[in-house]
Amino acid sequence: MKHLSTALILILIAATAGCTDRRTVQHSETIMGTTVSITVVASTTEEGRAFIEAGMAEVRRLDAMMSLYKDTSEIAKVNTAAGRAPVKVSPEMIEIVEQAVKASDLSDGVFDITIGPLVVLWQMRLKEGAVPTDGEIAGVRPLVNYRNIVVDRKASTLFLRKQGMIMDLGGMKGYIADRAAAVLKQRGANNALIALAGDIWALGRREDGKPWRVGVQHPRENDKTLTVLELSDRYVCTSGDYERFVIREKKRYHHIIDPRTGRPSSGVISATLIGDRGSFIDPLAKVPFILGPEAGMRFVKQHGIEAIIVDEKGAVTTTQGIVLQ
Repeated sequence: MKHLSTALILILIAATAGCTDRRTVQHSETIMGTTVSITVVASTTEEGRAFIEAGMAEVRRLDAMMSLYKDTSEIAKVNTAAGRAPVKVSPEMIEIVEQAVKASDLSDGVFDITIGPLVVLWQMRLKEGAVPTDGEIAGVRPLVNYRNIVVDRKASTLFLRKQGMIMDLGGMKGYIADRAAAVLKQRGANNALIALAGDIWALGRREDGKPWRVGVQHPRENDKTLTVLELSDRYVCTSGDYERFVIREKKRYHHIIDPRTGRPSSGVISATLIGDRGSFIDPLAKVPFILGPEAGMRFVKQHGIEAIIVDEKGAVTTTQGIVLQ
């Protein structure tokens, strides 16, 4: 998790030590501009390292395909050709985009992978020490509409109808985590913890046979956890306003943009979702954050997702299956 430090993960793992025939092996590296950590329970340290390298290789492979910041990536080529021509991509990229579009449909566009132009606008202006004007936002908003993505499965092409559109797959890290988990399982690693920024896949159980323990950071007190979740074969993702933000004229501007307004959302400061598939949970994690606590809770309940939502006053609301510790 982006909000769950590597140190905290290690503390939780260290508590499982003591078995003689199984051992916990962990490794972290920087991929996708963030820390990726994989922890596995293996028979030997060498086996554990081999498992981890296989998982990391899958993360690197998909990052090379999905990164906005690599000119050679498939997504960068599609964005560059926006409004001009379809781009041939791998069947896997077709699958990723189709899953993202499905999440956009489920959320009625509250999650939108074409949010890129608004994200870029806000990043540029905040870096300059300003905020975008109403006119600038109005000028960019027409470029944000996932319905303007043309997916041709037969030809294996993607096309963005308007020049200047930008698909941003940052909300699809869950797909990468799913694939890394699948690789580990294929290799025989059924007990593992995969952490990609604010996303964690908890596979199986710890070395001692107990569920993995994952701390959810308090959104306003960096040295505290909101709760500790005990997870087995579950995926957890948190969206929060406390990792990437700036203060301008005593107002907090965070990185989660509401595509309906073109501005950072308000009302919620942290939303944690728990489910059994990363490619489903990750894109939807921003939905309750943007919708607000009441509409957000209705949304997650409608789709059978467990959630913890913290509003801007610090009030915590959870679904029935969550027990705060």
